Parts: sequence; C-alpha cells; structure tokens
Amino acid sequence: MRSAGLAKLRREFREQFDSTVVAHTSGADRDDPNAQPQVLKRVSEGDTVKLKSMGRPALVKRKIDDQQFEVEIGAMKMRIARDDIAEVLTRGGDNPVQAARSRGISVTLEKADSAAPSEINVIGQNVDDATREVEKFIDRAFLAGRDRVRVVHGSGMGILRKALRQYLQKHPQVATVSEPPLNEGGGGATVVELKS
Repeated sequence: MRSAGLAKLRREFREQFDSTVVAHTSGADRDDPNAQPQVLKRVSEGDTVKLKSMGRPALVKRKIDDQQFEVEIGAMKMRIARDDIAEVLTRGGDNPVQAARSRGISVTLEKADSAAPSEINVIGQNVDDATREVEKFIDRAFLAGRDRVRVVHGSGMGILRKALRQYLQKHPQVATVSEPPLNEGGGGATVVELKS
C-alpha cells in the first residue's frame, strides 16, 4: 500500500516536472508571471539596476526589446538579458533627491545660485557629448531649484537640436521643451521648464 502511494506521488511529480520543462523550453510559460518569479516585470530606461552577473549597479540606457537592454556601468556600455537583472535599485522617474535619500545618502539642496548656471552652450559638439553635458546641466539646475534653463545648440543642419529636444522631452525632471522667440535665439536654442 505504501509503495503504491509513493509510486503515485512520483508519477504526479514527474508529470508536473515534465510539463514545466516543456512549457519553459517551448516558451509557453513566457507570459505567466508565476512561472518566472526571478524575472523582473518592469524595467524602464533610466532605471538603476543591480546585475546578477557583475553584482554591480548599472544604468539602463536603452530597451532593445522585451528581453534585451543596453546598460552603462561607468564608462562601459554593454547589452544584457532581462534575466541578468537582480533588482531595480531606483526608478528613472524617481526624483534624484528621493532616490539618493532612499539609499541612505544625505542630500542638502541649495537654492538657485551661481553654482548652477541658467544656460549651457553645446554648439559644435557631437550628439553623444552634448547629451552628456546637457544631462549633467539639467540635473544640477534641478537640484539647485531652477525652474527654467536655456540650452544653446546652434541652428546648423538641425541634427543636434532635434536629438537634444527628443532627449529633453523624455527627461524625468523636464516639464516642457520649447523654442524661444527669434530675439532669444530662435531655432538655435531650446528653453527648458523644469518640474518643481
């Protein structure tokens, strides 16, 4: 009697195991959140994540597809699979002050002063360098409490203007992006209203 019960238990376990393996290898469980508890459901551009493979935080720069991301660790950029992400440390949409404080970092805010200029000039820079400069500039301006800044990029062929405006429209601290009147730079500059 006891061995019959054990045989039945083994058979049930084997059936369950086989169906799990088949579902996993065939991809049938891909949309089942219970089948993949180790895979994070929501990862967005701008999130800071911890990688299983390196054990270090990385910034998600770009979502390639549902399973692949481009991340940045310091100066190094690399592609990673979604299942290499152990956890999301901070969300890209989080206020940087709240994100820092949630990690135990003490943050003191200064009101707008000469340390945070209200304008940046990136004329002649390539898109990557200009975007990096503007990113630092916007973060400094936001932390200093500025509500409006100006980015001077020149007119030229419009490539830098278009790239920077697209970047700024997605920035979590930016409320609006607009072109100033002709007497304030017109198409050669962009006015950025920051969230308060």
